[in-house]
Amino acid sequence: MATLHIVRQSAFSSNDFFQCLQIVTDNDVIVFIDDGCYNLQHSLINSIDTNKNIQLKVIEQHANARAIAINEAVFTKVSMGDLVSLTFENSRVITWQ
Repeated sequence: MATLHIVRQSAFSSNDFFQCLQIVTDNDVIVFIDDGCYNLQHSLINSIDTNKNIQLKVIEQHANARAIAINEAVFTKVSMGDLVSLTFENSRVITWQ
């Protein structure tokens, strides 16, 4: 049962992303939106276990609005429409805000 984690807050000002990482499991999806896009530049991003096959996605327009470069080797750019589709493709959705 994969979970979609929607991260809306920056780890620079909240512990939501840290808490998300404590419960993320194999095949989960993490999408960074709003100020959650700042987590692409936070050191916590390096603590994600790459053996868990966790998908990392970012709303491209939100990152662009915050002048955050997206490393396409690590993150997949998605749109809000893609996010809606992801809510149907995953068993559960948790919004971290």
